[in-house]
Order: sequence, then structure tokens, then C-alpha cells
Amino acid sequence: MSMLALLLAAAGFACLAMAMERHHRDVAGHAPPTPRRRLLQVLGVLGLLASLLASIAAWGVAQGFVGWCGVLAAGAGAMVLWLSFRSPTKPAPRPSSRS
Repeated sequence: MSMLALLLAAAGFACLAMAMERHHRDVAGHAPPTPRRRLLQVLGVLGLLASLLASIAAWGVAQGFVGWCGVLAAGAGAMVLWLSFRSPTKPAPRPSSRS
């Protein structure tokens, strides 16, 4: 059950990342239309809530919330690594830090 919580958290964070214009543009090559962005946001929140329910079912209420914090950290870390180290189809221009 804890693996299910981790997979749901990772999927929720992936949906929330794809709802952001920058990440969607990096992965798909174009900005998401507004209806798709809203759908991805809703799916992301539902994925995180389902992850909470799976954590509570696996570990009980008190330990489930604490375990869910760890599951969230692991799921978010997986998304950071995926978005950072994937090879984009064409590199997006990044703003310069120089003025």
C-alpha cells in the first residue's frame, strides 16, 4: 500500500508540473491550453489526496500523515529529477542572470 501512495504522489506531482506552462513547454514543446491546464491541476490534487488516503490505509491515521510527508518528499524529488535530467527535444532558452 505504501508503494501505491508513492506512485499516486508521483503521478499527482507530474500532473501539477505539466499544468505549469514552463514545464509543459519543456516536455511537449507548447504551452497547455487553459482547459487542459485546469484538468491537470485537478488531477494533480486528486492524486495527492488519493496518496494521503493510501498512506492512512497502510499506516493508520497518526503514522499515515507522517508517512505521507515522506511519500510527498520522495514523489516531489522524483519529479525534480525527471524534469532536471531528461533530454528535451530542443533546449528552451533560459533567461540570463546578467543584466
